[in-house]
Amino acid sequence: MLRFASLRASVQGYLSSDVHLSDNDILTALLAMAIAQSEAECKQDSASASYISSLTSYLFPSMYTPASNFVTQVVIDTRPRLKGLSAANYTGNSVLTRCLVNSMESLTSGINEQSLAPIAKSVRQLVNGVDPQYIGQFVDTLHKDPLCFMCPATYAFSKTTMVLSNQSRFPLYEADFGDGIPRWVSPIQTFFPNFLSIMPAPPSTGGYVVYISMTERAMAKILQNKFWMSTSDMVY
Repeated sequence: MLRFASLRASVQGYLSSDVHLSDNDILTALLAMAIAQSEAECKQDSASASYISSLTSYLFPSMYTPASNFVTQVVIDTRPRLKGLSAANYTGNSVLTRCLVNSMESLTSGINEQSLAPIAKSVRQLVNGVDPQYIGQFVDTLHKDPLCFMCPATYAFSKTTMVLSNQSRFPLYEADFGDGIPRWVSPIQTFFPNFLSIMPAPPSTGGYVVYISMTERAMAKILQNKFWMSTSDMVY
């Protein structure tokens, strides 16, 4: 569960006044940096863990050579960007995925408000780029090659990729199917590694709840990340 009151203002202070960050921009940047650092540390540990690992890294360097880039797949809801869908109150799965590519160096140099600012800005630019023209081109491409939507999935199981889906704007705590409103809302319990889901926190607490699906080793690194732990509370 994230504490977000002052972080947004602090990060915004390192950018020009014409750049307006959302909570999602900062959350995405923060998670990208925390995940990238954890994976980089795991790979470094593996490379120096034993004589066998050292020999393997010598014979098969690509297995242990740090990746130069980290890919963040951002799932974007197209409905607010298309007036027709908003007016029709369309509730289907109208989403697309855009990939944000950052250098591992920019993500693993240490997390603070200043280092978060340029990453959050790049997230804002990525999301702003999803306009009606972009969505139209995306749909046209799907019609020409229906299997191309699977291309981002080829990266999904890479340890230098994370997939982020944000459902925090949906009024999940207002849904009443006859037994009253829910006390806790969550996604499915397990998914593939480096899949993250941002959900609204219960109204009594406010903020966001982030579900992180990672390997046990990488999760241990996340929980040792001082900046991440200073902005969040472990729920379960």
